[in-house]
Amino acid sequence: MGFYVRNSTPNPIYVAVGYYDSDCSPTTYAKSGWYRITPGRRALVVTGSAANRTFYVYGHDSFGNEWSGYAYTYVPSTAFTMCWIESCSGCRRVGFDSVVVGNSENYTLELVDSTQGASNSRNTRVSKKRTPKFKLGKFSIKKLPGKLGELGKDRKPLYGKRK
Repeated sequence: MGFYVRNSTPNPIYVAVGYYDSDCSPTTYAKSGWYRITPGRRALVVTGSAANRTFYVYGHDSFGNEWSGYAYTYVPSTAFTMCWIESCSGCRRVGFDSVVVGNSENYTLELVDSTQGASNSRNTRVSKKRTPKFKLGKFSIKKLPGKLGELGKDRKPLYGKRK
């Protein structure tokens, strides 16, 4: 059981994910990354049931493709697990896209690039072109999946405009 991300592009992608964590407050979400997903592969990024949860996903590759949204937070260029509102030195602000999961115990989000065309599927995200702002180093890859918090009050990240 869990939340998976599938790389349906011809390039390796790097993914960060936001998920419910009751240990974080006042926003009960944590963020974790970077998961390197090779082309054609699927990776488990959050363990536990995905049913009726909201996840946040940000991804990019080395060729200017980006999967993002409007839930902004700060992320470092190295592997991390931290609360959603936590900031850090040397971090940059990125927008995560929200993914609302229905009643599926397992959920797979498929990431495709813009040359593959848009999809009407609710579990597919198409990339946008971006300008690279930082590079990942050899200690940037996260190998263990994140955790899914216990049930409790669910305070989602705030949406806002990019500064």
